[in-house]
Amino acid sequence: MIKINADQINNQLGSPYYLILGSDPYLQHNTYIQLQRAFNQAGFSDQFNFTIDNQTDWVAIYDCCQSMNLFSSKTLIFLDFGEGNLNTNIISKLNTLSEILTVEIALIIHLSKITKAQENTVWYKKLAEKLVVVNCNTPDILQLPLWIKNYLQQKQITIEPQAIELLCYYYEGNLLALTQIIEQLNLLYPNHKITYDQVESNINDSAVFTPYHWIDAMVAHKTKRAIHILQQLKINEFEPLILLRIVQRELILLINLKKSSQQKALKQVFDEYKIWQNKRTIYTNYLNRLAINDLYSTLAKLTDIEISLKHDSQLRIWEALSSLTMQFMGLNQC
Repeated sequence: MIKINADQINNQLGSPYYLILGSDPYLQHNTYIQLQRAFNQAGFSDQFNFTIDNQTDWVAIYDCCQSMNLFSSKTLIFLDFGEGNLNTNIISKLNTLSEILTVEIALIIHLSKITKAQENTVWYKKLAEKLVVVNCNTPDILQLPLWIKNYLQQKQITIEPQAIELLCYYYEGNLLALTQIIEQLNLLYPNHKITYDQVESNINDSAVFTPYHWIDAMVAHKTKRAIHILQQLKINEFEPLILLRIVQRELILLINLKKSSQQKALKQVFDEYKIWQNKRTIYTNYLNRLAINDLYSTLAKLTDIEISLKHDSQLRIWEALSSLTMQFMGLNQC
């Protein structure tokens, strides 16, 4: 089995089996187009696409493996699960499919994610020896600068390092818009090193965030990033009440962690609450920075905002959320 990132796909063409993992629309589409083209050039002229759900006709998929026409003996099957998960029934169908695959059948599967338990199933083990797993998850803020540099290198475009930081800030989570602005800049300033000022004069704020990006920024005490994310959530008309619910859950978790850490070692507390390893450092720093009374005060403020929102539809909710953001980070306490 070979595991690669989506931008390495051109170096791993030729395998009969591919698993596209992740749901970034830009990476997923580009990966599929590259594979489709490569298989077509390799003589897989019969290509069948299936969207998989609980109503899928698997007999039709099996038939594609067993029926050969007079002009082609090579078949490509693409199974798109979208955001769907692998349940027991579908795993059984995949197990059956893996048993009837021949050297004349190529297979591309798209899943949003796969668990360790699912990697131990019959179909996965059957394909594993010749399987290429392609990571199509959206690069996070730490991975994005390198992704941009690799993209620029492939396109033979040169942009100043400070301008790359600017692109990360305004296009995080939106690779389609990011690649479009890079292509636009290349057309405007061909055969030149693109400067910070040239990027700044052409960009739009097209970053795409989830509420969990906002939470992570607040816990990590990244004030500028937290406010930027909140502004983008406002622009995208995210429901404020849902944001309050998510923050409430996080605050209750932090309060429980803080209280438990007064009697136990923080590592033991993290283990009990199943805190991911990659988040333990920022949680530790946050808990050391704020007293438990600060957390209770923030929770009380959140409650006041929610009560006000339910009784006053004209409440300046986004200003209230901005104030809550600052208080969450231990700033402008009131």
